[in-house]
Amino acid sequence: MRALGPAVVLPFAIFWSTIDRALALPLVPTIAADFDHASLALTGWAITGHALAYAVLQLLWGPLQTKWGRVRVLWVSTSLAAVAGFASALAPDLLTFVIARVASGGAYAATFAAVLVYLGDTLPPARRPAAMSNLATATALGLAAGTLGAGALAEVVGWRWIFGGFAVVSAVLAVLLARQVEPPRAGEERIVPQLRHLVRNRVALGLYGFTILEGTLLIGVYNFVPQALQQTGEGAFVSGLVTAAFGVAVVVVSQSMKLVVRRVRPWVFMLVGGCFAVSAFAVLLTGVSPGTVLAAAAMMGVAWALSHTTLQNWMTDAATHARALGMTFFSISLMLGGALGGALGQLAVDSHGFPALFLGSLGGSVVFLLAGAIGRARYRPIEVVAAS
Repeated sequence: MRALGPAVVLPFAIFWSTIDRALALPLVPTIAADFDHASLALTGWAITGHALAYAVLQLLWGPLQTKWGRVRVLWVSTSLAAVAGFASALAPDLLTFVIARVASGGAYAATFAAVLVYLGDTLPPARRPAAMSNLATATALGLAAGTLGAGALAEVVGWRWIFGGFAVVSAVLAVLLARQVEPPRAGEERIVPQLRHLVRNRVALGLYGFTILEGTLLIGVYNFVPQALQQTGEGAFVSGLVTAAFGVAVVVVSQSMKLVVRRVRPWVFMLVGGCFAVSAFAVLLTGVSPGTVLAAAAMMGVAWALSHTTLQNWMTDAATHARALGMTFFSISLMLGGALGGALGQLAVDSHGFPALFLGSLGGSVVFLLAGAIGRARYRPIEVVAAS
């Protein structure tokens, strides 16, 4: 059935795996209280461990793609995530819960790269930008649903039912993924030749560095914008509400891109996206208030929708001859950038140094703007060249 084909199931897999990353964020106090009033710091390891496993285990799933194929990696990893979800729901103590969340992060680490490779292997270059827009929308909706939905449901059904219900849907998703058709392989599939190709691929190496910068600015630093607002005296509800403009902007802009993507050159999207990133941090430098954070979060969402969607498509082409590992390192680069931005954000929290953080981010966003627009304008797509 086309309704349950790759065009629907793969974006939903991205959406669902993104929910998993955000699911525990609003539940830490509730879970800590349920486990004999455990400390918030110890309970927070469910989030930290999940993030670490998500980053590190991609190094396992990438090579497995070359041995098992994209579909098998997707359904096996999602099945493991379902088991981890049930273990989270039934955990008798905090240690078991933390281990289950780490396992879930490690399992869903396979999803993002495998979906990107699948789409790169099956879609012609002209159809990829629209598909990447759908993935950007799925990611934004997943972050919002995971954070806002879990927080609201916890007051109605309890946190264990949330993880149990999530596990049930994960199990159904695993079945749907197993029914997808394995795509034909594109490029080299042996691990050592892929690594050799990527090391010699200056464009790919440059894109990894660029992706780290993007993750630093639009994931790591963005995640600490609510805390910057809270330091001015605003509550958690207001700070969460205004920063949700990021997700709204991503959904609106990424879907609108599909209407014009074939008529606008990719470097224009990088240019405009970079301009919005610069503007976002410039606004925050004027002062932190609900109004400026609302505007900055919306601008960051526009920047993410335009730039990251284009960057994903760019990387898919640049890594054509080593796509399985190439997209794995792309995803890892994004997570490394997010971790770097998070570390800088934590320093800003501890030292009340958000003006310095936003000033540095403004400088980084200028580099992001120039490198992205100039680099993409000079790039010649491999698959278009190969077909000509």
